[in-house]
Amino acid sequence: MKKKVSDILTIFLFFGFLFVVAGLYLLMPMENFSEKEKRVLAEPPELSVETLTSGQWGSAVESYLADHVPGRDFFVGVNAYYDLYSGRQVTKDVYLAEDDRLVQAPYVEDQERITKNMGIINRFADKVGIQVDLMIIPSAGFVLEDSILGIHNPYNDDAIIKNIYAQAGTHVTGVDALSAMTSAENPNGLYYRTDHHWTAYGAYRVYEAYMNLKQKEYPAPGDFTKEAHDGFLGSTYSSAGLWQIPGEKVELWKTDTQFTVTNSESDQVHNGLFYEERLEELDKYTVYLDGNHGLVTIHNPDGEGKGHLLVIRDSYANCLGTFLANSYETVTLVDLRYYKKEVSKLPNFEEFTDILVCYSIGNFLTDANIGWLR
Repeated sequence: MKKKVSDILTIFLFFGFLFVVAGLYLLMPMENFSEKEKRVLAEPPELSVETLTSGQWGSAVESYLADHVPGRDFFVGVNAYYDLYSGRQVTKDVYLAEDDRLVQAPYVEDQERITKNMGIINRFADKVGIQVDLMIIPSAGFVLEDSILGIHNPYNDDAIIKNIYAQAGTHVTGVDALSAMTSAENPNGLYYRTDHHWTAYGAYRVYEAYMNLKQKEYPAPGDFTKEAHDGFLGSTYSSAGLWQIPGEKVELWKTDTQFTVTNSESDQVHNGLFYEERLEELDKYTVYLDGNHGLVTIHNPDGEGKGHLLVIRDSYANCLGTFLANSYETVTLVDLRYYKKEVSKLPNFEEFTDILVCYSIGNFLTDANIGWLR
């Protein structure tokens, strides 16, 4: 008799749970965007004969229900911490390190992609007749590997970067950003705790190394006024699901120079390198040069005679560009994810005195848009 009562109670609780969840699905307002995950959530699927017979509708329903399950943030967090404490971190794309630091898992070396990208860069350098500097930025996980908690896959950024530079042609010079990062006195300050990007300090370390390579003058750290702003939570935080990780500061390193910035999506001239209104938004990293644009030009009114720099880049150069601007009359940044024209036909291309190709190791190994460099 007791077993029968227990079975009935179990069935009642099970169907009660389903009823409550179904009710919440109907009654709770559906969000279109997840602030914690920083992504657009699945929309209600459209039912048609085509989507139904192809199986697309069923898959779309599953995605929609998964994205809008009541208490989704709570369950995502519980699952993330369960994976962490049960030793499954090694299977994840983001690892937890000391001091509440989140780092991306190692990237897999793609020899085919490396050979293809280096062939494109070498041909571009040969075509334009200007020595091209190539800078590959190591990952936070590689630089801070000793601080990662638990079992993790090994990083080999140093071997991958060596392989990339070994394929550089006559007109391409590898920039040793790796040494600049691994020799830093404060390695924990090189990258954000909750994001894959480098901090202003990390970007400055590589800027300093690059200016020494080019034998150009640059401001010392003490020449900048440093402003710190709270509340930054980056992309690794969003993808990890470890919601108890606290936010951090974003630093703006400023000088007295009255820089102006323009980009290809707007005709307006912006005064200053930093778009401080972006600090009120979710993605605070866009405070640097307003984030990603196909074409960005920085003018330094005090830079007459300092030369003109072209940077082929990913988002790491948003922060790096705010430093490079101090050492050139103009800095033009091209992001091939958004700029689909011939770079060699930029207006006044012949005025560029230096060309820098700057990519994080992850983007260099995975981004096919380098194919647009021509």
